Formats: sequence, C-alpha cells, structure tokens
Amino acid sequence: MVCNRNDNSLPYRNRIDDNSWHYPMRFQIVDLEQAWWGKIEDFSIVRNRFLETLHDGDYILWKSRDEEFPESLVDYIRRLKPYYPYYDILRINLVNNQWVEWANPRYSGSLVSNRVRYKGRLHEELVPSKPYGKIDIPIIHNQHGPRPYNSGWKQSMAYRPVLAYKKFMDVMIGR
Repeated sequence: MVCNRNDNSLPYRNRIDDNSWHYPMRFQIVDLEQAWWGKIEDFSIVRNRFLETLHDGDYILWKSRDEEFPESLVDYIRRLKPYYPYYDILRINLVNNQWVEWANPRYSGSLVSNRVRYKGRLHEELVPSKPYGKIDIPIIHNQHGPRPYNSGWKQSMAYRPVLAYKKFMDVMIGR
C-alpha cells in the first residue's frame, strides 16, 4: 500500500506558510517476511529487488514482524518532503521487553528510495551511504524468544569502552 498525505498526491500548502507548496512523501510499508515468496538467503538481493520496482520519488519503509511503528512516526513520514536517498530512523532495541544497553540506541536506514542499493548478505549496508536524512521518532524493535545469533563481543565487558565512545560521540554531535 502506498501512503500519501492526501489521496490524490497533489501538492498541499503548509498551514504555517501559505506561500510554499509541499509534495507529500509517497511510501509503502514492506515486511520482507510476508512480502517475499521464499526463504531469504541474501537480504541485499531481496531488498534490491523491491527497490527496483519503485517509481522515482517513492520510498519503502522496511518493517519486521518484531517492530512497531508509532503512529507519530508514520504521520511524520507522510508529511516529510522527500529529499534524501534514504533516511536513518532511530531504533530502540528491546530483548524480551527489556532494554539492552549494548544495542541502544541505534539508527537504521529504514526509509529508502530507489536511489540506493544494499550490499551484504546479512546486516546489509546502504550504498551510497551519504547523503542521508535522520528521523528521531523511534521504531520499537522488541525481539522475543532466543536470539538466533550471538553478537559476541558487543555483549562482553570489552565492548563497554566502545559503547562509551559511541555515546560520547552522539552527545558531541548533538544526537
């Protein structure tokens, strides 16, 4: 389903500034596990196939079965003026309803246009990586049950200085 600010996708006037016109963000929410017909061996290939079907100016908002989108996030995206090839969205990660320090907070490129592609089988990355926009209304990712993989050193004491540095950098750049 494609989401628009209004049904006919015509430009609309900003309520605050009646002299400017804005075009609504056209996007569709795609859950790969439901939308893809088979077992996913390489996430980049599958994501890129979806991106190839997009019209210029349209976006995909990726969703997993264990993610929740606050209504305020979806409303914000509907009003967003499309500009960047993709948008990093803040993501709050929970494991069995519990905050896990080593996994939070993170940004992920969840809102993407056909101007980017993915590379990497698992934990894929976007190419080109810059420029991009940022959205601070978070996606809630709540993984239940056993972890399908162990992220290893991120859960160890050795990761704490790296985590401290990352959080320090977030503060320094104003995130």
